[in-house]
Parts: sequence; C-alpha cells; structure tokens
Amino acid sequence: MVETQSVDHVSSQTMVQEKVILLAEDDPQHVALFKVAVRKSGMACRVDVVCDGAEAIDYLFGVGQYKDRDTREMPNLILLDLKMPKIDGIQVLQILRRVRSDDSLRFPPVVVLTSSDLDDDITEAYRLGAQSYIRKPLSYEEFTSAVRETLQYWLGLNRAAPAHRHSSYHMHERL
Repeated sequence: MVETQSVDHVSSQTMVQEKVILLAEDDPQHVALFKVAVRKSGMACRVDVVCDGAEAIDYLFGVGQYKDRDTREMPNLILLDLKMPKIDGIQVLQILRRVRSDDSLRFPPVVVLTSSDLDDDITEAYRLGAQSYIRKPLSYEEFTSAVRETLQYWLGLNRAAPAHRHSSYHMHERL
C-alpha cells in the first residue's frame, strides 16, 4: 500500500507546485530517514512510498491496489532501492526499459538509491536506463545531505521534459 507524505512550502507571493517522488524502499528505517531528509531539504514534495518492486510497477501502471490512482500524474522522480522483495530494483528497471516508449513513463528520472556498491549492480542499473546511481551513505548527516542534493538537482536544477499524457491504450497490457 502506498504511503504518502506531503510537505508543502508556500511563499507569500506564490504557491510552489508540489513535486511527486515515488520511493521504492522496503526498509522502514530508510523510509523514515528519507522523509526527514525531504523535510529538511526545503523542497515542496509529496513522497509516495511503496515497499517492493511489484508495488512500484502496480503504482506506475495504476493497477492492482492502485487502480484508482490517477496515472496522468506520474512522479517527478523515482527513487529505487535494488534489494527489495518480490521484484527487485533491477527487475523494475528491466520492465521500465521495455515501456519507456510510452511518453508517460519515458520522462520520470529513475535514480537508484541503494546500499549495494557492487560493480555489477551499478553497470546493470545504468545499462537498464537509470539516470543516476547513489550508494546510501551510512551516517545520518551524509544520508540527509545526499537526499537534499539529489532533490535539489533532479527537482530543482534539472529541466524536466513537459508532462505527457498516456496514449490511448493501457500500458500494462504491453508487458
């Protein structure tokens, strides 16, 4: 089940558009640390959390328990742990690679945020289309800093492609 945290920051003159982050992470402690880091970042974000790769795929395609999710609202950033139950992060990347031909899933950047520092994992993640690979720092301060810098780049500095809508057929049927 998706867990959502909304963090709004409003300036006195204009409302900042909330960004949506999909965090695929099975460790509740890492989720909690991530949420604290997001709050400390100052970014206007909503964090949707899924705890395994199967949930991530269901969330993105709006099927299963996410059948009522508005799939026209895709995340601005997907953060993906590699070592998850059911479907691991590498398998999620393989599926996303196959469906990137659809505009709605072509553009959200996928950043691997994982404990793995294995060369094979790094190589495979990039081969399958991850835009970035970040090894989770061990200390709280380094983790918070890494999350802040990641959000500042991908949600602040990076110029994202304009939002596109789904094509007329359902993406999940193409898997």
